Amino acid sequence: MRNTLKAICFLALLSSAQEASLASAIDPSLLNIAPNATPSVQGTTNLTVAFDETLINSPRAATLRAQLGISRAAYAQALTLPNPSFFFLNDTAQRARQVGASIPIESPWKLAFRLLLAKSQIKLTDIEIQRNLWQLRASVRRAYLDVVMAKETCATLEELQTLSATLVSISRRRFSASDVAAYDVERSSLANMQAEADYKQSLKRLEQTRQKLTVMMGRDYHQAVDVQRLPMFKLSAETNELLPDFTKELPSLDELVNDALKNRLDLKAVEQRIAVNKSSMRSAKANILPNSQFNIGNSYSGNPPDGPATRGYFIGVTQEIPLLNFQQGDIARFRAISIQLTRELEASKNIATEEVISAYQQLAAARERVGLFQSQIIPASEKVAKMARRGYEVGQNDITSTLAAQQANVQTKVSYLEAVRNYQQALTDLEQAIGHPLG
Repeated sequence: MRNTLKAICFLALLSSAQEASLASAIDPSLLNIAPNATPSVQGTTNLTVAFDETLINSPRAATLRAQLGISRAAYAQALTLPNPSFFFLNDTAQRARQVGASIPIESPWKLAFRLLLAKSQIKLTDIEIQRNLWQLRASVRRAYLDVVMAKETCATLEELQTLSATLVSISRRRFSASDVAAYDVERSSLANMQAEADYKQSLKRLEQTRQKLTVMMGRDYHQAVDVQRLPMFKLSAETNELLPDFTKELPSLDELVNDALKNRLDLKAVEQRIAVNKSSMRSAKANILPNSQFNIGNSYSGNPPDGPATRGYFIGVTQEIPLLNFQQGDIARFRAISIQLTRELEASKNIATEEVISAYQQLAAARERVGLFQSQIIPASEKVAKMARRGYEVGQNDITSTLAAQQANVQTKVSYLEAVRNYQQALTDLEQAIGHPLG
């Protein structure tokens, strides 16, 4: 009967827990972004591919998934039953001896409560794995963003270098025509050398960020990944997974706060710890009644007072009485833990609400700033830079104002990249705050 009960409880609980744990521990929604992600261009890696490849190939993700197998050992621990005892008693004075066994008898509900506790513990581990994978997703997103920003910065500085070389050519031509002094040639040459030095430094930064992302994805850093470029300075006509979609409105703050309270994995972890504590309390109460001991064996007496030697058997039951130890220590501890976890849950909800509000306001501000750059600031800066170059070429501007206009245009583009970075960081923070991708 005991073996049958063990098998039924084990199969029923293990099958449901394994299916739920495996499905959630490798939940693609933890890493994938919105379904309208930009398709991957041949030879480059988009953000969705980076997420998925990290989940499959990264040693960091593999380490997290391996924790589930460790937690499942709780089932084997729960199914562990007390060992029987063998005893031998030899009384030479009475010429008597006893040989037998003492078999502990465990109540079936103790096994059931242990299995329920193991199931709760495995579910808690499952949630912790999901939470760590969710944090890994944020790390991959930030690393991917660093590569994109480094690549765009390289392109911007390369453009500045090209423009500086053009100014050098123009100044030399005008100097040859005795239209400007040698000062213009020296100033333009110096600006060109500075632009070249900045560009070479940006190449090193790009290589560093690419190798970092490559390692996070589980690849060999010698084969660094390449990423797609932003649709730079083409305004909002072209969509991209790193740029805001201005055709869609942001969800309301109330909606996002409610999502956070329902979906955040740290809140689910605290709730599951409360469930584990309740299961531990039930198991402790089940252990108030100690196990009985069933004794059976052979008895021999070689010198009875009124007759020959006798042989027989004995049967007995030993029952420990819970007078001094009735699990009062564990029960008191679990009650105190229950109070602490309840308060921790309320505190976590308060923190989650604060984080959503902060990230939401930052995202709204960053989204608006990116829109202003795309619609007004960048077009105006490009126009001023072109007018300055043309003015110097025809002799209407001096070299100082022309170089200042070119540098201001480049700085505007760098500021735009920083606005995109701030937008993505705010978006990542908001997704972390609500517990799911913001699609």
